[in-house]
Amino acid sequence: MAKRQWILREQHGPLAGELAAALNITPLVAQILINRGITTVEAGRQFLQCDLAATPDPFLMSGMRQAVERIQLALFRHERIVVYGDYDADGQTAAALLVRALRELAPDPGSISYYVPDRFDEGYGLNAQAVAALSAQADLLISVDCGIVSYAEIQEAQRLGLDVIVTDHHEPGPERPPALAVLNPKQAGCAYPFKDLAGVGVALKLVQGLGLPGWEEYLDLAALGTVADLVPLQGENRTIVKRGLELMPRTKNLGLRALMEASGVEAPTAADLGFRLGPRLNAGGRLGDAGRGVRLLLTEDEEEARELAAQLSQENAKRQQVELDILDATVQIVEKYELYKRPALVVWGENWHQGVIGIVASRLVERYYRPTVVISLLEGKGVASARSIAGLHLYETLSECAHLLTKFGGHAMAAGLTLPKGNLMTFQRLFEELCAQRLSAEDYIPKLYIDCATELDKVTEGLVAELSLLEPHGLGNPSPILRADVAVLRTRRVGGENQHLQLAVHDGTVVEMPAIAFGAGADQEELEKRAEQVALAFVPTVNEWQGTRIIQLQVRDWQEVQVEDTFVRRWLVESYPWRLGPSFYQSSALSIEDTQFACPRHVLVDLRGTYDKAAALRRRRNGLPALILVNRAVSVLEVCRQLRIAAAGRESIGFAHEWLSEAELAELHSSPFTWLVSTGLGLPKGRWPSVWFWEPPLTPTVQGLWSSLVEEGGEIVAIYGSKDVQQLQVHLAKEYPDRSILARIYSLLRSCGGSISLGEAVAKLEEVGLFGALPAAVGIFAELGLWSVRDGAIFYLPEPDHKLDLQQAVLYNKITKIRDQAAVYLKRCLERGFFQDGLKREN
Repeated sequence: MAKRQWILREQHGPLAGELAAALNITPLVAQILINRGITTVEAGRQFLQCDLAATPDPFLMSGMRQAVERIQLALFRHERIVVYGDYDADGQTAAALLVRALRELAPDPGSISYYVPDRFDEGYGLNAQAVAALSAQADLLISVDCGIVSYAEIQEAQRLGLDVIVTDHHEPGPERPPALAVLNPKQAGCAYPFKDLAGVGVALKLVQGLGLPGWEEYLDLAALGTVADLVPLQGENRTIVKRGLELMPRTKNLGLRALMEASGVEAPTAADLGFRLGPRLNAGGRLGDAGRGVRLLLTEDEEEARELAAQLSQENAKRQQVELDILDATVQIVEKYELYKRPALVVWGENWHQGVIGIVASRLVERYYRPTVVISLLEGKGVASARSIAGLHLYETLSECAHLLTKFGGHAMAAGLTLPKGNLMTFQRLFEELCAQRLSAEDYIPKLYIDCATELDKVTEGLVAELSLLEPHGLGNPSPILRADVAVLRTRRVGGENQHLQLAVHDGTVVEMPAIAFGAGADQEELEKRAEQVALAFVPTVNEWQGTRIIQLQVRDWQEVQVEDTFVRRWLVESYPWRLGPSFYQSSALSIEDTQFACPRHVLVDLRGTYDKAAALRRRRNGLPALILVNRAVSVLEVCRQLRIAAAGRESIGFAHEWLSEAELAELHSSPFTWLVSTGLGLPKGRWPSVWFWEPPLTPTVQGLWSSLVEEGGEIVAIYGSKDVQQLQVHLAKEYPDRSILARIYSLLRSCGGSISLGEAVAKLEEVGLFGALPAAVGIFAELGLWSVRDGAIFYLPEPDHKLDLQQAVLYNKITKIRDQAAVYLKRCLERGFFQDGLKREN
């Protein structure tokens, strides 16, 4: 998961409270409205209600009155009208919408036709050949989603006696095209208040201006084109899409219905329009005949609709494969020449399919976060698609390269252009220079804007329902992203290629909450390492499965929460997963054999068999000092990490074991830990008011050590269970080896030659599960004169000519005694009479 710079949006508590009270929403949702630029009750009400009656009057748009009058005249005269579309989804839906509306209004529907140019042979916008041909077939040409920079072509149309009305939403050029009327809210002097309509949105306003009864029925087409064209889902666009989505499940448009069926959706969301329906329309224009998309949206024949929808689905599948092939080629170029180190990516290749280079450019921006131009070369000419990042207005930047380009057009974030092959290198250098001048180092870091920070107990089904009022989401109105600081209880990779990551998290306000991080499977190890405290940026969702509804966090990004650097963090976080030496797996029993300990008067509390030990510890010692005891140093680290993940107040949970350095011990003594996990070795006696036997003590001597640590009148809590006993029995056999295991170890290591490093010995024994037995084996065989250990290696000595008796080794006798004692002790440690005096049972 690519890391981004998190920016928490400015919080406006008082204003959020006012909006929440007036609009009957929570302050959190009100804050999100403010983040979307909604700062008044009236604007908030329109944002939530999306009232069509509140959208601007179409006649506020410059040229609307002239356009309406000319079209009405043409209809009255039975003139032939041709709608000139574009090959993308916006252009196709705009053409279909306007043709349908004009055919409703026309006395002779057959007088209304359409034309969609071929992406490859004719390119974007009006072209002279098409205009010449259409002048013989029509009296009035209306462009949709194009035409704003087609000066020469419109002049030619006038010369041929063809009137032209331009409807477009792209950035105007320096001159107004010489059309009879120009509808574009972005043109200079236009009073229309909303400037970000898609091409289909401008066409819809024209239909509204024509006074067509029931024009609202075309909102479904307008919604599809608006989302597919990636215009901001704010203001009027939001109203168009929200109301259009409501119409779609019951749409009367047979082609749209067939497209939905082919896409596998019944009640589409904005995401479905952008990722399922829209790409199918675009695929027709990218790989074949864009006119099929318009035919689909105009047909009144169900069979034809199904056939065309199936064709577009097939084209979309082909498009996806072509896209992958070209993306792979571009990534190889970027990596080979290290273009990702430059201010912008400009890549080119011979005969790359021009229909998908725009998508490839978008993918490269996602991957490298650089302004990107992807150029397909054919017959000495380059045809390109460009995509930008926040902070760089692409159209303005390309305007400064205009002398190198044959033509170009677009807007702030996306553009298309053509140029002679000979200008490639010069264009690349100039474009990189312009990007370097206009973008700072900060601009090259992708941003993730966080709407609010929250605790998990506030993330409820009610909150999800209220957040749904903010839909539809898309550019300009992204899904609300919240932040919560959590601990990660569990992770699991899922998906066909283990590419996703399932999480279980908590933050102290809830016991556990599920989360899913799509595409983050590779983050599993890093996330588990930092599981104690991470920040999640997420979208709350409701996941329904087999009739059960649960809240699930859809993780967009994660970060480690910055905390104070301590020896505990260095051991538990930075060094995890640990590579510990064999000595960490040895019980403290060997260090204290036959030592006598004084045991202060205390109370015994029996919680053996408790299912959730951490929960019991929280209930009984929340904020109060407690010493948690285990047998081995590795268990100290494991239990401390588990508690710091599972419990609130993790900063107050620490550990001590016999392998801490002098500096770490000094830090330990000055640390305000209230819960300390330890083997008990090296701790002062009689200091702890509450001592917890997290595992059964391995021997009577270990029990004596542990009991000596409780303060006078304190409590000893036995909380281990059968699982702890079973685990210790397994470890006991491995770490206190008997004769057969020692013989196996000797044979295995001796086969390696005259010597072996301790590291190699560890690796060898780890392969056969005898890693923890190495310290005992090293000591015993050294004592018997079978090998010597120096300079981090084992050196084999000549084998004796007689059989050695293991009992001649003092260490062997010690571990045998401990193993035998522990075997008996572990059998008895769960019996009722194991603690003989002062036992107090608690449920």
